[in-house]
Amino acid sequence: MLLSTAFPTSTRCPWSVDLGSRPTARPQRTRRCVIASSVDDDDVPQIMGDWRDFRARLVATTTSEPASVRRCEENMKLLEIQNPKLAAEGLWSHPVARPEKGGLLIASAKVAELTGNSKYEQVVMLLTDHGEQGSIGLILNRPTGMVMGRKPGGMPFQVANAPPVLQQAFSENRLYCGGFTAQNVIHLIHGHRLPKAVEVVPGVFMGGEVAAAEEVCEGRLPAEDFRFFAGAVVFDAGEVDRQAKSGAWYPAACSRSLVLKQCLQLPTPLWREVMLLLGGQYQEEAERVEDSGE
Repeated sequence: MLLSTAFPTSTRCPWSVDLGSRPTARPQRTRRCVIASSVDDDDVPQIMGDWRDFRARLVATTTSEPASVRRCEENMKLLEIQNPKLAAEGLWSHPVARPEKGGLLIASAKVAELTGNSKYEQVVMLLTDHGEQGSIGLILNRPTGMVMGRKPGGMPFQVANAPPVLQQAFSENRLYCGGFTAQNVIHLIHGHRLPKAVEVVPGVFMGGEVAAAEEVCEGRLPAEDFRFFAGAVVFDAGEVDRQAKSGAWYPAACSRSLVLKQCLQLPTPLWREVMLLLGGQYQEEAERVEDSGE
């Protein structure tokens, strides 16, 4: 099994590349702008580094019901125990007009019918790459029964192209099914700016496994901050947009806390949690699915 630290920009057989000769990713420039939180002259302008947070605030001003009312309190209480720092950041999600890199694809109730794939039912997927050549996503809410360590209940083999201490540092970390393509490749997602990690969107990173293992072994970062995924979902050029337009997927933006939190022992499944955060027709759909027992 191989360890992949970042996705290529092209979806052509992306896992056939030589990871040892992978080009260094260009550092991304974060655009910053000064905004005022309202038109009140008494308000103090703020520096807003993440445009997605800015957009989320604008969306919140047009929503009659606050997200705090729609969120799953049981899940939030669990997050406060599992990761207090992420919980303090809050949770939000809102619909967007079309799929975007770093955003979510949320399966609609008709996803199996419209895509012909029942494996997509109630999937919540992070789009790690989305462009003219295609799209790549990681399924966030499909934990496997394995952990990363080489022990009973863990991996029966060593991960190739990984630092020797990786499986020791993350021995108790659950392995998620990221998708159905190249499941012999493991991908790492986290919220830390580490050497050789690639920023997907502000605050969400892929790769940097050598530095990650070192930080955890030295006690500077908790192992629970890191998520491992086997495989990915690969879409052809334009496929995601077509499927979203057909109603198979709901594209959405979300807080990084929804992406980075572990999906283990959730009182409310992640799919339903995100649909409730979206509110409106999405909340109604989630309630219909629950009532029907699907």
